[in-house]
Amino acid sequence: MDERRRRRLASESSESLEDSNEDTISQNIARTHRFAAGQYPLRTLIFPRRWKLSVYYLPVLLCLAAIVAADLYRPELTKPDSALAGYLSLKSSPLAQVLSGALLLISGQLALLIASLRTQSLHDFSGRYRLWKWVACGLFLFALCTTTSLHQVWSTTVIELNLFDWGPHTQLLAWIVPTLVLGSSGALMTYLELRGDRAGLNMTIIAIASYVGYLTFQFTDNLIPGAAFHYLIGSGLLMFAHWCFFTSLLLHTHHLLYQSVDLPEKVPSRFTKFGGEYLRRRRIRQKAKQVAKAGQRKKQLEATRLQQEAAEKDRQEEQATQKQNQSETPAAPKEPKPAPAAVEKKTVSKKTKAAEPAKAEPPPETAKPAPQQKTGSTKKNVRVDQSHDPEQLKGLSKRERRKLQKQWREAERQNATEDESDWS
Repeated sequence: MDERRRRRLASESSESLEDSNEDTISQNIARTHRFAAGQYPLRTLIFPRRWKLSVYYLPVLLCLAAIVAADLYRPELTKPDSALAGYLSLKSSPLAQVLSGALLLISGQLALLIASLRTQSLHDFSGRYRLWKWVACGLFLFALCTTTSLHQVWSTTVIELNLFDWGPHTQLLAWIVPTLVLGSSGALMTYLELRGDRAGLNMTIIAIASYVGYLTFQFTDNLIPGAAFHYLIGSGLLMFAHWCFFTSLLLHTHHLLYQSVDLPEKVPSRFTKFGGEYLRRRRIRQKAKQVAKAGQRKKQLEATRLQQEAAEKDRQEEQATQKQNQSETPAAPKEPKPAPAAVEKKTVSKKTKAAEPAKAEPPPETAKPAPQQKTGSTKKNVRVDQSHDPEQLKGLSKRERRKLQKQWREAERQNATEDESDWS
């Protein structure tokens, strides 16, 4: 049925829009205006100007305020034992209950009217308009309980059967808990429906706040000062909440008739916007801190590297200066004089040792070349640096080493020639 109804509405809307020459508004808005204003005779009852709706809700508010004021000034207006005093009392008079029940009954009828208007939406494919039918059923049930005190009968039955025991507030909680469960679920879905209607949404929020205030006075007992007026204040808040809910439904009906029957588009809330901005700024600050820490760490590593390079450079310079000092200290004695003296002493001792056997046993003529062979053998056995200290070569450069070794070889050659001349 829903699909056939949507197709029928789509065809009717396309036919009704063929003669439309409005270029500034979209087809959906034009269809909404035709259906909302042309298909229902409500234009004579719900005026296009919103402020004219005060003809309906202001008299109701004045009537409820008069009931509360009559109970407040009842001792001054009537005698305590008169029938009028009992009729004006909110505790014993059925007047407040009847008016509240009638107000809830009219609110339920407005909810059914809203559901009927919402069925004209071609974009509500999920069937969200059915929510208003459930809201209407709940309002009819609340009107019945308010008028006939059915909730009090339910509470008494619960206590008699001992279904559950919640302490001294069992009779109150027995009907408040189911009401809160149904009311909170319906209020949440109603809030999603009323997002496009600012006036209706504000009145719904005020109604919910008034219901919460009424429950506060029911549970606090004597904790709030002025216990004598608690029942009067609670009854006034309850009737004011009923009136706010009636006004919100009336304003939403006006919105559907003259604005749009479609479900309002989801707009991000201010809290979400502020929360997103706060989180974005927080992420930016965290990123800036991370970048600053990375920059500081990079600077520290660069400073450490420069210090290491400077220390390495200083160490190399110190090593170079030490090598230079070591090379300068042994290079000062260019002509090592003590070394040839030691060589001369050794050669002299060798001469004396060789001369002694010659004197003891004169060699024959054929044995003359023996000393030459002996000198040759001594040449082979004597190393260049044998009579010199090799420690002198340490710490010198390669050129200085060669120069010193050359001096030693020249000294050895001189000693060798002297030995040959002595043997000859």
